[in-house]
Amino acid sequence: MMLVPDNRRRVTLPPAFKAGQPVELEALEDGTFRLVPMVAIPAHQLWAWRPEVQASVEKSLQERRDGEGIAINSPEGQEFLRKLAAE
Repeated sequence: MMLVPDNRRRVTLPPAFKAGQPVELEALEDGTFRLVPMVAIPAHQLWAWRPEVQASVEKSLQERRDGEGIAINSPEGQEFLRKLAAE
């Protein structure tokens, strides 16, 4: 799809782009550009997107998939919580 900027350097995006959807205009080394859809994350939630937090969450999810996790509301889970509270 060819887009032609108007005299104010604006283009009309296809309907797949929702009005108000933030996008990043990424300049590539070969001189082309790529529009990357973005989302806004509240500042107080940025901690969850740190690489070490993401790795910890992924590890926990994998342990659960492997059957290594316990439910907090199970007897084993309640014992685990009691041990944590005692520390």
